[in-house]
Amino acid sequence: MGVLLAALAPMLGGCPSPDAEGKFNKFLDQTEDERADAANVKLDMGGSLADITGNFLFALRANISTYPLQFYATVTFTAAGDGGTFSMDLQPLSLNLANETEPREPVGDTVSFADVAVSAAGAFEAVTTTELRVPGMANPITGGDIAVQPGMKLTGVIQGPDVFCGTVDGMVTEPIPLALSPGSTFGAERVMSIDMLPTTVIKECPMPDGGTSSGTTGPAGSSTTDGSTSAATTDGTTAGTDTGTGTTDATGTGTTTDGTSGGSTTAG
Repeated sequence: MGVLLAALAPMLGGCPSPDAEGKFNKFLDQTEDERADAANVKLDMGGSLADITGNFLFALRANISTYPLQFYATVTFTAAGDGGTFSMDLQPLSLNLANETEPREPVGDTVSFADVAVSAAGAFEAVTTTELRVPGMANPITGGDIAVQPGMKLTGVIQGPDVFCGTVDGMVTEPIPLALSPGSTFGAERVMSIDMLPTTVIKECPMPDGGTSSGTTGPAGSSTTDGSTSAATTDGTTAGTDTGTGTTDATGTGTTTDGTSGGSTTAG
């Protein structure tokens, strides 16, 4: 983090540098590792069709920083056929440098998306038709004004009524040309009001739960959340459970020397 802030320091002055591009390129070189981590986007985003009408904290994390731009999003969803459409207005929120939670007050103009098609699986692509401008007060990375040319695309999924998320593709034109893809992501979490914003900000898609809601699936030989265990046989099947009820009934399956299967049961 110290390297990142040190690299940003020359860019925070009030007057533009005559060598802005050179300094920005130096910044990119010094933060190469951080940006490589950011580019490792998880694409298994999950998805479902849900009504996302309401207010959200929308965070857009560019591939050059861990600090996201934040917006107060107002969304209206309309069901249609097997899917639906939604419209969304994004109001930029102010942020101090290298900060994710303060002061988060409305600044600048809103950017709007209209009639965004949503599939039966909750997938969508939302594209801007006008330039996206974010004032410096809402830029926690450098504090400078940001402009993104028309055509910025949000490729995402609805994970449920309270979360939608995905990846970002587009071209920044100010303060210097920069491609947002690969590695830029967004996340949106339902909020009650602009005065009740979460302190933990979703910047990308939370990974779908690898097990069932009851927690009864797990890798061979591991414990599940309800206390049961599973064991793998040599043919890849599983047998044996410990239900945690006070009686252990673990049936193992093995292979004998003549190729037949046998097992044992231990009760206690």
